[in-house]
This record gives sequence, structure tokens and C-alpha cells, in this order.
Amino acid sequence: MRSLWFKLTAALVLVTLMGVGLSILIPRVVTIRSFASFVNRSRAEERTGLAEALATYYSSQGSWEAVDSLVFWFPGRMGHGMGPGGLPGMMPGVTRPWRFKLADENGVVIAPSRSVDIGQELSPDELAASIPLAVEGQTIGFLLPSPLMDSFSDLESAFLGQVSRTIVPVGTAACAVAILLGLLLTWQLTGPLRKLTTATQGIAGGDLSQRVDIRSGDEIGELGKAFNDMAESLARAEKLRRNMVADIAHELRTPLSVMRGNLEAIVDGVFEPTEENIAAIHKETVLLSRLVDDLQELALAEAGQLKIEREPTNLASLIERTVASVARRAGKDNITIVRDLPADLPLVNADPQRIGQVLFNLLDNALRHSPAGAAITVKATELEEAVQVDVTDQGAGLDEQELPLVFERFYRGDKARSRVTGGAGLGLTIVKQLVEAHEGEVWAQSDAGRGATFSFALPL
Repeated sequence: MRSLWFKLTAALVLVTLMGVGLSILIPRVVTIRSFASFVNRSRAEERTGLAEALATYYSSQGSWEAVDSLVFWFPGRMGHGMGPGGLPGMMPGVTRPWRFKLADENGVVIAPSRSVDIGQELSPDELAASIPLAVEGQTIGFLLPSPLMDSFSDLESAFLGQVSRTIVPVGTAACAVAILLGLLLTWQLTGPLRKLTTATQGIAGGDLSQRVDIRSGDEIGELGKAFNDMAESLARAEKLRRNMVADIAHELRTPLSVMRGNLEAIVDGVFEPTEENIAAIHKETVLLSRLVDDLQELALAEAGQLKIEREPTNLASLIERTVASVARRAGKDNITIVRDLPADLPLVNADPQRIGQVLFNLLDNALRHSPAGAAITVKATELEEAVQVDVTDQGAGLDEQELPLVFERFYRGDKARSRVTGGAGLGLTIVKQLVEAHEGEVWAQSDAGRGATFSFALPL
């Protein structure tokens, strides 16, 4: 399989060759056409000047006598020397073929002095293409350019050759420089991609520590940053997955171990199957059942398969019912629950059962982290397009580093807490999933040592 570098290089070389080829071809064609136009204008002036000179010769001589013995040079400029009768004469050391035919008034060729042409009569087409010569209104002859007038002279061809020999090497050198710079540029462009490929292969092999060092601010730099963010997210997710498996195993092992130990003790006759011993086993089954239910509910919420039955819901009434359900537990620890609820709180579009679970989990979390004699405040506030609920405790609070983690699975702020005293660490995760399933938002605020506030907002 051909690499991206090869493809870019091949494309760049092809474009460069086409560009340089056009830069050689177009100037050459334009130069030849412009030069040919210039030569044609010069030769038109030459023909006009020669016609005037021949008319002057005939006027001074009174006839075309001896005109066939003259060899003329007509460079397009007059004044290089004059021959008999005022015609421009042959310059010393210069030879140039005669490029005209001169016919008398009857159309018979009388010059140049080539036996093959002298005495021939011009054809009607040649007469139509010739320049009539006249003196005092009387036609005295015809001047016909020969086919040599349509070709470049040796000097003119040499000039065009020199132009071509200059354009081609310059274009070739420019092509070589462009290809060299293109190779360097494509190598630089594909360098970060090679790094990304190596890092991606490392991640595919299970090495989630792979990162790329791309410092450019262009699209490739953004791609490198996105890759690093993705790798960081994958590493974090893998760590959470491993922790989750370990935590689930630990959470399941604890009640199962207690149940197994008690049952074995009863079977072995160490414990009597009394109501108290059976109640202890039942308590562990309840804890185990609740953990399994939490895991199932969390899995459904994260998969987007949790059934949400929305209806206009009065949050104030829902808060009152939820507070009443935990009042007895709060009273055991002498904890006061303060409600700050406006009388005209608008309805929200929510599932009362699911939002009731959100409120219960937040109050349960606040009760677990509040000392005896503390107060918990539940406050509802109407916003522009939502209702916000805040649950504030007077516990130890959270460090700034802990705030992003409190909604993760199995996270406990106090590592010393057990399943019984501190929960499994799934309550807040379920809160986050349920609120987001209602298209709401959830967040936490805290100052270490001053309690914490957990808030959520639901659209009206």
C-alpha cells in the first residue's frame, strides 16, 4: 500500500511538472507570436519602403534598365547605404537572398537576376497579391514578395533559438527546486501523521500511555490534541473499568461472605437459627439486592434504555414527600432538614418517580456526610427556562480535585467508609444519569471543611 507521503509527493511532482511545462510552453508560444508579429510589421514597412525606392529608381532612370543586375538588401531600415537610383545598396560583407520579384507593367518578371524567374509572367493570383508600382498615376510595374518573406531569417531564427535555450534551463531549474521543496514540505506534513500512526498502533496494542508531541497550531496540531484527549479519556475509562470490576467484586464479596459465614455457623450448630441471626442474614441480602438493583439501573441509564415517563411535575410537592421519607432517619442523628421552596414554583416536565429517586439519593448522600446536630438545606429556585434544586450539607466538604470525580462509579469521598456507612458509590452516578436523561444538568460545589452543595436543573 502506498503511503500518504508517496501520494502527496507524486501529486506535487505532477503538478510541478505541469506548471513548469506550461510556464515554458506559454512564454515560448507568446514570444514566437509576438516576434512574428513584430517581423511582419517590419517587413510590411520594408515592402512599402522598397516600393517607394523602386518608383524613385524608375523615375530617375526612365525605365527598368539594369535593375535586374542589382542585388538588394532590405533590412527593414533604410539608410544603411544607397545604391543606384536611391535604392538601398548591398552592404559590404553581407549576403542575403533576394526576397522579392519585380515585374514590369505587363506582369513579366524582370528581377531578380535568376534565369529561372526572368521572363516569367505573373499569374492572376500573384498579380492580386503584388504591390502595384506607379509614377505620376501610371502603373510601371508590380512588386511581389517571394515565399522567403514568410520565413525567419538566420538572425531571427538565432534570436528565437536563444530565447528557447534560456527558457528551458530556467524552467528546469525552477522545477527541480520546486520538487525539492515539495519533498521537504510533504515530509514535514506527514511527520506528525507518522507519529499519530505509531501512537495509534500502540493504543490498539493496549498501551494507553501513548501520546503525541505535535506543537503546530494548524489542523494537524488540532488532530494531535484530539488524539491526546482521546487517549487520556481511554486511559481514564480503562482505569474506571478496572476499578469498577474490583469494586463490584468487593461490594458483592462482603455481603456474600457475611451471609455464607452466618449460614455455615447455623449449619454447624455454632449459631442457633434464631430470629436475630436470620434477620442479620436478611439484612445482607437486602444490601446485596440493592447493589444489584443500582447496577442494573445504572447500566440501563448509561445505555439510554431507562424508561422515562414525563408529565407536568410539581417539584415542591415532590421535595416535601422525599424529605418526609428520610425524616425519621435524620431525626435519629438529630439532623434538621430545612426546606426553602417558593410558593409559585412552576411545573417541570419530568418523571416523578425518577426525580424522586434523584432527590432521595442526594438527601441520602447529605445524611451520610453530615455530623450529628447539623442541618441540611433543600432549596428550589426558578430560572429563566428551568428550575434549579440545591441540596446543601454541613459535612467535611470536598477538595477541588474531588469535584470532577464525585459522579463517577464507586467513588467515595471518605475511603474509610464501608458499604453500610458510606454506600457503594453509585448514588451520585445514578443521579447524574437520571438528570441527563431528562435533558437537565447536575453539578457539585464545595469548600473543604465547609460542606458541599449538589445541584441539578430541569427544564420547565
